[in-house]
Amino acid sequence: MNCHCGKPKSYEECCGPIHSGEVLAATSADLMRARYSAFCVKDIDFLYESLDPQNRSDFSRPDTETWANNATFTGLEIIKTEDNGNKGQVEFKAHYTIGAEAYLHHELSTFRKQAGQWFYKSGKIYETAARS
Repeated sequence: MNCHCGKPKSYEECCGPIHSGEVLAATSADLMRARYSAFCVKDIDFLYESLDPQNRSDFSRPDTETWANNATFTGLEIIKTEDNGNKGQVEFKAHYTIGAEAYLHHELSTFRKQAGQWFYKSGKIYETAARS
């Protein structure tokens, strides 16, 4: 069975070790995949810890947990990635459902690497819409 992020490895071999802190994400795309998987497995602590420390004051644990618990994540598409030194960008599309409604979240995320560890910095949302 593939990991939630879509890689042809089990969760225990792919995103699980990143969530547990056993290994660090090697690229910004690996962190993006791990964050998507964290939503799938409802690992709210990882979502907080993988945020850029400068941006954590805006994080709402209750809101994030409620949203994650109401959504069923159905697929991740990585459109493009670019790492340049301590900066990274990942464009992706996340597919999920809430109730019987299917949604698409299209975002260009920015990442920052500090002391060898990637952090999610911010995102520009292109589209978050219900699909028929």
